Amino acid sequence: MTITALQRKLDNYSNWRRDLLTEIEAYKSWLDEESLLEGEEELQILELIDSLKSDKIMLALVAEFSRGKTELINSIFFADYKKRLLPSSVGRTTMCPTEILYIENDTPFIQLLPIETRKSSLTIDEYKETPVNWSRIDLDIDSPEQMTEALLQLVQTKAISEQESKELGFPPHTLDLLENNMLQVPVWRHAIINYPHPLLKSGLVILDTPGLNALGTEPELTLNMLPQAHTIMFILAADTGVTRSDMDIWRDHISVALNPREQNIMAVLNKIDTMWDDLHDDSFTQANIRRQIEETSRILDIDEDLVIPVSAQKGLIAKVKNDRLLLNRSGLPKLEEKLSDDLIDKKQALIQKKVQRELGVMVKSTKDVYLGRLNGLVKERHEILNLRGKSKTILMTMGKQLQAQSRRLSMAMDDYHKTVRIMNDQAKRLRQHLSSKNIDFMIGASRVAMQETWNTFGLKRGMAGFFDQAEERLSEVSVGAVKLSDLVDRIYKEFKTRHKLDMAAPPEFDIEPFIEDFMQLRQDGEQFRDSMMLVVTEQHFVIKRFFITMASRARRILDETNFALRAWSKAILLPISTQIEEYKNQIGRRISNIDKLKSNHSNLEQRVANIEKNITELRDKTMTLQRILTRIQSVD
Repeated sequence: MTITALQRKLDNYSNWRRDLLTEIEAYKSWLDEESLLEGEEELQILELIDSLKSDKIMLALVAEFSRGKTELINSIFFADYKKRLLPSSVGRTTMCPTEILYIENDTPFIQLLPIETRKSSLTIDEYKETPVNWSRIDLDIDSPEQMTEALLQLVQTKAISEQESKELGFPPHTLDLLENNMLQVPVWRHAIINYPHPLLKSGLVILDTPGLNALGTEPELTLNMLPQAHTIMFILAADTGVTRSDMDIWRDHISVALNPREQNIMAVLNKIDTMWDDLHDDSFTQANIRRQIEETSRILDIDEDLVIPVSAQKGLIAKVKNDRLLLNRSGLPKLEEKLSDDLIDKKQALIQKKVQRELGVMVKSTKDVYLGRLNGLVKERHEILNLRGKSKTILMTMGKQLQAQSRRLSMAMDDYHKTVRIMNDQAKRLRQHLSSKNIDFMIGASRVAMQETWNTFGLKRGMAGFFDQAEERLSEVSVGAVKLSDLVDRIYKEFKTRHKLDMAAPPEFDIEPFIEDFMQLRQDGEQFRDSMMLVVTEQHFVIKRFFITMASRARRILDETNFALRAWSKAILLPISTQIEEYKNQIGRRISNIDKLKSNHSNLEQRVANIEKNITELRDKTMTLQRILTRIQSVD
């Protein structure tokens, strides 16, 4: 199998992620061995490890019908199998959104969600949790005939009446008219293909979306699935450029879904072979293609280097026949290289940011604990050497002073537990704004506002009411989080001043990423809603589905905010208790050393030797933690 630029990049990314996981798991083990692993921190690390292990890179391909999108998937990802994995011949258009991925510990299959499920209020994501609602066909990857037959399910359609189309949420005028006034609809609402391809095994997920009608009647695609993609590839026909229906998809769906902070976009001018002209030299052809690139860049308002000309069909033929000249002329290698750079680099940066946010402060805190232990041992060694020859009276005086310090630290621990209770109470009251009960109430109130008239006015009123309430709650949490951060800051300063702890400034709770995500969701929702106004009187189903999808995404953002606030409030005071315990242990050892000197104990030399050994070990651990910190902060 030929190793492409995309495969190499994905392999490097997988190795990088594996090494990062190894560092995180090693860090967790050190915390456990050193008795520094608190329950909340352990849960946070385990969730981070699980999320990295299950992490995927999603590439979404979006196009109107007959743009060669499915052929492009075949040529980029499945040409080495010397056949088309997905049906893409004339009249064989993929009718339902299709996810192509690899699920470990399962056999190859195609899983299909019946179109009748559109009658329910469940989202596609919710249906993924209930396999009983799907039809499954196992795939025999050693049998091209069986594979072809099974995957033809993706293009299956059936005839229904106008009344049935309305019940399923399809505006009749958007469907193809068949004999006897019947209308044509897809047999399946959604498909999932589990396939053991090396790219998919490396974590790539391909989302193949149908044309404009499917995007318009399934808001979950625009408002939930496309926003999850790390790169959106918009497929156009090179000979026609950006048509009116292409522009509708770009304006009403891609622009709505796209989040420039976290996603890439590229426009692919497919079928450039239709512009090849044997009666002219290659420079003439390239000039025509160049003009189409410039025009596409201007219309879509994107950089020219994001417009890539290819011929998916010629690229597929070239790979199957091992024709290097034809492959280069097809433009496919350039697209694969661009895709590998943009898609994977962006994803790697997002993971790096996530790990830095969730683990960076924790690792630095652990490093500070080790440095505190190291400094304590250095002081203890110095003290032991200076205690030699001291009178018993002086030793007794020093012992009493240390006992007094130990009692003060016990009082500090009592103060800490009282402070934790106060902190937990305030954090719990603040998190009530984002509780499941309150979120359900907001959604229910919005449904009531919309249920009388599922039209544009009802949609505006209900959605505005929901977003206003949710935004108000986020605002209250934001204000409360600032007050909570101020409280933590005062607590740290008090312990530093009153109990002589060496405390670094605590990190504030950062709610801004969640607010940005929420405001992006609101903007996306308003833009998508406005794009439906011309046909909204016939789209009661779409409006309802639109609200359900928006509410689902909003719930996820609010839940994530709630969880992050909980984790922060539980972990933020832990460095105080850790340092108090460290100081108490150090004082205990110092008192023991004095007691041994008072009784003329001869084991102090051994104690000094043990301290020297511990100092060496702690220096090694501190260097290891610095390496983990460097690893977390580095993308390479």
